Amino acid sequence: MYVFIAKPLEFFYGLYPNYAVAIALLTLSIMILLLPLTLKGTRSMLAMQKLQPELKKIQNKYKDDRQKLNEEMMAFYKENNINPVSGCLPLLLQMPVFIVLYRTLFQLLNRAPYGYDMGAAAVRATTNVNGGIWERFGFFQPQHISHTSQLYIDLSNTRVMEAWGMNLAESAQKALREGVGHAAAYIVLVLLVTATSYYQQKQVSGRNTQAQVNPQQQMLMRIMPLFFAFISFTLPAGIVVYFLVSNLFRVGQQALITRTMYRDDSGPLATTGRVSDKSSNKSSADAEKPKGFFAQMKEIGLPNPGAAGDDAKASSSSSGAAKANAKAKAGSGSSGSKGSTTTSTTSTAGPSRAAPSAANRSKSKKKRR
Repeated sequence: MYVFIAKPLEFFYGLYPNYAVAIALLTLSIMILLLPLTLKGTRSMLAMQKLQPELKKIQNKYKDDRQKLNEEMMAFYKENNINPVSGCLPLLLQMPVFIVLYRTLFQLLNRAPYGYDMGAAAVRATTNVNGGIWERFGFFQPQHISHTSQLYIDLSNTRVMEAWGMNLAESAQKALREGVGHAAAYIVLVLLVTATSYYQQKQVSGRNTQAQVNPQQQMLMRIMPLFFAFISFTLPAGIVVYFLVSNLFRVGQQALITRTMYRDDSGPLATTGRVSDKSSNKSSADAEKPKGFFAQMKEIGLPNPGAAGDDAKASSSSSGAAKANAKAKAGSGSSGSKGSTTTSTTSTAGPSRAAPSAANRSKSKKKRR
């Protein structure tokens, strides 16, 4: 894999023997080759976002049946000709390429072991060859590139990687030890990397003003440019050139994506997958804000001793009436079993005190006889 990165680097340095230009041309070539994968991944991501409301409906409908949910989602993907992993797969394929590119550039600055140089210097001092000086002390020994290439020959005969008046093997942190004037170019390079990183994040977040960004994701978008600024301050300037060129390319790439994929005839596309089922979910605009302690106490109301007493009396009277009704019903039930028929009004009014009728008297006399 290193050969596929090192050969173009050797080629570009042969065309124009400048370390920074060769690194910039190599970075641009890699980014252009990976551009179709990036565009494909973006299209798949947009397709998933547009269909997100429908997916939410399916998830809400079959949330209690896992097997049925998977079947319906796979059928939905097949119906809309979507591969769920097609959005992230191109990005994952790019990661090994960038890792190899970084390692190739970093190991251009590989030097001979310090012990080896010290041993050779001690031997020279003993033999007094060339005045007892080891002239190759601290020279580069680059890896992954051909020993017959012009790039290897030039690097293996120097201890500085000079381009644009800077030593690309030196970091801004190390250059600052020699003074602000010496480190000015390195600091400007780091600031450019930071500025392009912020602008790229702003491009991504500004595509849709209605998008609800996760607070954690928003914090990550703010921290990443600062992270790049920190590592750019400590890494060799040659690696910082790679960061800068890749950031500039991504800025143009994001502008192209925004103009071609995030717009239709009527304007910008809404790319956030919002839940369309309002019965189970609410949008953040309609969501009620949490109330404070005093507002909740105001809704509940302060305790009133007088009202509490009235409530107690009302409850006791209602319970007494309920007991009386229960006794009346029990009495009417027992009299009915003896053969007397009463209406609902007499049962609720209590036992009757009226004089017995003539028919009832004759019956009672017969029973006594």
